[in-house]
Amino acid sequence: MIDTVIWLIGFRYHVAPDRIIRCFYLVDNARDQQEARRIAAERAETPAERGRRKHLILDQAWTEIRCLHCDSLGRWKFELAEDSR
Repeated sequence: MIDTVIWLIGFRYHVAPDRIIRCFYLVDNARDQQEARRIAAERAETPAERGRRKHLILDQAWTEIRCLHCDSLGRWKFELAEDSR
């Protein structure tokens, strides 16, 4: 039985000098967290997504990566990935 991994990738956007928002993307077709981040970043930069955010600029220096992991017994864990920054 194969374990299931779903990545939750968060990006930060500056709305005002003292205010930020975060948007999260679920990625279920990535081999690892680097690929999950790349897929989520591509989604975040689509014209439709940029329009929803009113063209706010993605803060490339900040990413939150979390992993939803289901083991072979069906138990789910929600973990912070090591590469979050």
